[in-house]
Amino acid sequence: MSTMFQGVQWIFPTDLGVSQLYLNQSKLEGVKKWFDPNHMDFYAPLPVCDFGNGRLTLTDGHSRAFVAYQYKVKIPVIYDTDETVTSNEGQQLYKNDIVWCQRFNIQTVADLETRIVDSSEYQSLWIDRCDRAYNLLTQTNEYDRSEIQRQYPDLFLYGANNDLTIYYFENEQGQLFELAL
Repeated sequence: MSTMFQGVQWIFPTDLGVSQLYLNQSKLEGVKKWFDPNHMDFYAPLPVCDFGNGRLTLTDGHSRAFVAYQYKVKIPVIYDTDETVTSNEGQQLYKNDIVWCQRFNIQTVADLETRIVDSSEYQSLWIDRCDRAYNLLTQTNEYDRSEIQRQYPDLFLYGANNDLTIYYFENEQGQLFELAL
């Protein structure tokens, strides 16, 4: 069952799923400078999508949603129909992000409160991770990934470099490993 809708809906941020593991501290500080919880109707709606699990998930705007959560106000959301989200590749990448969030028990923006990092950490922990996942998911098939994963059953395969000579894994505690295969 899809939760697709048209127009704008008003939802509490904690009623939405998330698709990222970290928040950028400087971006949050920037949002807090202009954010006014008494004028939410002035802001563009945040994009959400149902990735097949019956739950609306943020596809962007996690920082603004987090600040709204701190003020305990509803946010305007709109169903995301952008091709970067709705294409097969986009669906695969976002579903992968949701799996990561589940692995780290991150269900809403409230769970990101302890995962606010500086810009440098955000780049290495989140942006680089997404780039590596993109390489892995777009340059390999499911069989290839399962064969690579099988070599390291105690680790979780999450990415690769551009030429697939290095694969990135992590353990249950989130410790990262680079392995040349």
